[in-house]
Amino acid sequence: MRLALALALMAGAAQAQDRIVGATLSAPTERYDHGVLGDAVEWGALDIVLAGGGRVTITLPESRVFEDIEARLADLDGDGDPEVVVVETDLTRGASLAVYGARGGIAATPFIGQRHRWLAPAGIADFDGDGRVEMAYVDRPHLLAELVFVRLDGDRLVETARLAGLTNHRIGDAFISGGVRDCGTGPDLVLASKDWSQVMRVRRGVVAVIGPMPDTGLAVPAC
Repeated sequence: MRLALALALMAGAAQAQDRIVGATLSAPTERYDHGVLGDAVEWGALDIVLAGGGRVTITLPESRVFEDIEARLADLDGDGDPEVVVVETDLTRGASLAVYGARGGIAATPFIGQRHRWLAPAGIADFDGDGRVEMAYVDRPHLLAELVFVRLDGDRLVETARLAGLTNHRIGDAFISGGVRDCGTGPDLVLASKDWSQVMRVRRGVVAVIGPMPDTGLAVPAC
């Protein structure tokens, strides 16, 4: 009994030491000529910081880059510890949404399938109110403009919904517009209409117009 308890405590301590507390994109590279985010620089590695002071570096092969503005931390599986979410792009097959842990890749959506095709993360929350977290992104925000929701299920990202006519990025912007807000009834996603004429809201799968797009561009308005 004492040995089992000691082993359990040691395992718990080791797990706590491996908890992710930070992540940044690193190893700038110009090996991918897309430039959708306004310059020729993408990222070749992901640096993960652990609670125990350790660091893990995920280095991509020469055929891939992280085509993103940041690495996002979120607890996707409900275990209390965060995973890392980032856009990972294959130089010939385009972008995917990828999830990493302290020991490497966990899951990813399929690559879009064509060079110079991208996706823009939109938010991470329990968007449908079922108690589980979803990741939202816009599939090809400059072309297809479809909002996609996916959920981590073991080692897979499972698509749960897809809505047409929404976007959150313009070619050349170094940022992703819109985001998540909560006005007391659960998380909303704020995005633009495909033609950038309207500010849109998505709440539990229902799309509504918030108002005309301001001259200053898309931001998350107050409730």
